[in-house]
This record gives sequence, structure tokens and C-alpha cells, in this order.
Amino acid sequence: MSHDTWYRRRGEGGTLDDAYNDSLLLLEGRLVMANKSLKDFPAMPLAMAPVGIKRVNPLIEAELDYDQEALRAHVERSLPLLNRD
Repeated sequence: MSHDTWYRRRGEGGTLDDAYNDSLLLLEGRLVMANKSLKDFPAMPLAMAPVGIKRVNPLIEAELDYDQEALRAHVERSLPLLNRD
């Protein structure tokens, strides 16, 4: 996950440690949606406060986290199956 985050942020000049922290922040956001926290898992490190990234509402982020190519392919396959009504 941290390598994916680093790959997405590579143009911003962040380090792999920054990406690791960003990944922990993303994971914390997902856990919050399940009423959990990284603090509930003692073996896990805690994320540091975000520096230089925008905090996004985890619910919005989850809604926007989809494979655009897969969605486009699904629409192209399904569109001809629709009827006029």
C-alpha cells in the first residue's frame, strides 16, 4: 500500500517514509468507518500528523476509490443491453 501511495505521490517529491505515513493515514480513515483505530492494534505503528497533504473525508474517499477502466468497460458492455424506456 505504501508503494502505491509513493507511486501516486512521486511527482510531489515525497519520500517512501512520507508515503508510509500517508498509507497509515489512509488505513486509519478506513478503520474509522468501522469504528476502529490503529490504536486498537498495538502492533501497528501510529500515523504522524499529515504534512503537505489534504485530509479527505474517508467516506468520500471510499466512494471515489474505484477502477475507472473497469467501470468504463462495464458501461461499454452494458449500454447496448438497455432498452429505450
